[in-house]
Amino acid sequence: MEPSKLSEYIDQHRNDVSKFNPSGAIYFMDGYSDATLIIKKSGERLHFKFWDRNTSISATAPMLYNKTELEKGIYIPVPPPLEATAFLPNNTPDRYKQDTTMHLMQVISMNMLDKDTKCKLLIGLPYAEQFPEIFYDSSLFEDASKDASSYGIVQSLTQFVNPVTKKKEVDSNGYPARSMFGIYHIIETHAGTFFNKRATQMELQPGDDGKLARNLPPIPFNYNLINGPIELFDVKDPKGPPVADLVAAHHNDAGPATLVNDAWPYRSIDVNSIDKVKHKKRNG
Repeated sequence: MEPSKLSEYIDQHRNDVSKFNPSGAIYFMDGYSDATLIIKKSGERLHFKFWDRNTSISATAPMLYNKTELEKGIYIPVPPPLEATAFLPNNTPDRYKQDTTMHLMQVISMNMLDKDTKCKLLIGLPYAEQFPEIFYDSSLFEDASKDASSYGIVQSLTQFVNPVTKKKEVDSNGYPARSMFGIYHIIETHAGTFFNKRATQMELQPGDDGKLARNLPPIPFNYNLINGPIELFDVKDPKGPPVADLVAAHHNDAGPATLVNDAWPYRSIDVNSIDKVKHKKRNG
């Protein structure tokens, strides 16, 4: 949303103003994503409709934007082998670097399936578990991330001060809020298995009522690709040329989380075997 429109937006939605949740937490929901790929060699256009049950997203405690602290990393509750330190997604648009209250977020697990083609979209734990040699090879990613963890941000649209202290404090601002993620993913298709080296940026769009986030998770929600096309690479030739482009993507909630036995935390992760690959990649 353009800065010139923020004041008008806030005036229209003052009843939506509320504080962020006071502590770090993990949230669960069902999800739906669609993605459109173009294979470079053949020009073939592929469209997928992915569904996931028990998607898990983690959030830090709320904090004021602080560039130095964000560069160090912020504690976030996630299970191993993911690391409990969240960072502001690299190349985050400047509109998210405002002096106000925010949460950092991290995708814990998205194990999405296209019911028709049986193709998959993997983010977070499923990515690390099935493709650790890619996930933990920081040399592959253009923004020099430690690994392929996917981080996000929820940031207040307001910049109020405490009327007593005249200072901007964590509780001075909250909802309504904007949100975006920088996503690293595996897309398994019949044409090959692909990964991205530049984070796929997905930004929350206004709902049917014209409003952005008023809670976390902001159900119902719709995140759209904002920095495409995203070049995709073959996991069998990770340092080779790009083989496809992600040209369109959307992610929506599909309601509250439903019980599923093949996703974290109902299924344990083989942390030891993943940690061996992580250690090898980071220490040679």
